[in-house]
Amino acid sequence: MTNERLAVRDIIEAFGMERHHLAGWYAPHYADREVSGPPRLSSMYYLLAGDEPIPLHKLEGIEVWHYYLGAPAEVTVTNGSRMREVSMLGVNLIVGQRPQLALPAHCWHACRSLGEWTLLGCTLSPGYSPHSSFVLNAGD
Repeated sequence: MTNERLAVRDIIEAFGMERHHLAGWYAPHYADREVSGPPRLSSMYYLLAGDEPIPLHKLEGIEVWHYYLGAPAEVTVTNGSRMREVSMLGVNLIVGQRPQLALPAHCWHACRSLGEWTLLGCTLSPGYSPHSSFVLNAGD
């Protein structure tokens, strides 16, 4: 089977993904376990179905998103007032898509697949743990 014919269920099974509490599916890839407490750095695979966007939320750390397969993804970043940027993760460089995007700490951000599904990677510092603090936008 080629990547173009993969279904959401195929990707979930291939990576042994679990539901993420915000939206979509994830599979941890790396976590710096050389320290006590939460990791300093972690990475994960993240799968978004087209009908399940990640809602507007913010983290205390920096996130770098990487595009791997599927439809492009739209990422919105805002500080809640003056700044609002919309970026596209994907491989069509001519139309402005980029294969990775760094999101600053303490900014609100949301992400959605522009098709049936999008496979992304996310690298976080400080690292992700099931007890990471997410702040959801109460207005959404």
